Amino acid sequence: MKTLNLIILGLLFNLCSFAQSKGKPIVIPEEEFSLFALSSEGKPVTVMLNSALKKFKHKKAYGWTCSLVISFKDMTEDGVPTNEEYNYVIDYVEKLDKDIKGSDPNALFLARIIWNGTCEVIWQIKDPEPVHQYLADIIKSNSYPRELDYRIENDKKWKKMSFYQKLAKKASK
Repeated sequence: MKTLNLIILGLLFNLCSFAQSKGKPIVIPEEEFSLFALSSEGKPVTVMLNSALKKFKHKKAYGWTCSLVISFKDMTEDGVPTNEEYNYVIDYVEKLDKDIKGSDPNALFLARIIWNGTCEVIWQIKDPEPVHQYLADIIKSNSYPRELDYRIENDKKWKKMSFYQKLAKKASK
């Protein structure tokens, strides 16, 4: 048990050291949202991107991507949720966002994409374990209002961010 405690303390020390750049704490930029209306496969796509992260300098500290997909129930023919359904799911997503970020924050909101009856939410996270445990507990307890799934992947280069930045540049032309 003592060895395990030392290992955990060592990991925490390394995480704290990793999260700081040259002794300075990481400054998290205030979220700024850019909204894009696109289309894919003949269906509307809405992308909300946290554009404040474009200039974020400490990407390696948040080197994991968490992608969560929630399915809408009530939709129009083109896969767009009804207003009531949209509000219901987005309220739930905002609660998840707050819990996943935590007070540290352990996660940074990257994007929300609504397309073809789904809402995908993407965060860049520091420590994947608490996020995985939180989402796994929600699924295990069946305490989610709509069908959902998630994945967490190592992404130190923020490849997802670059994809959405390119998408945003295309949309603004």
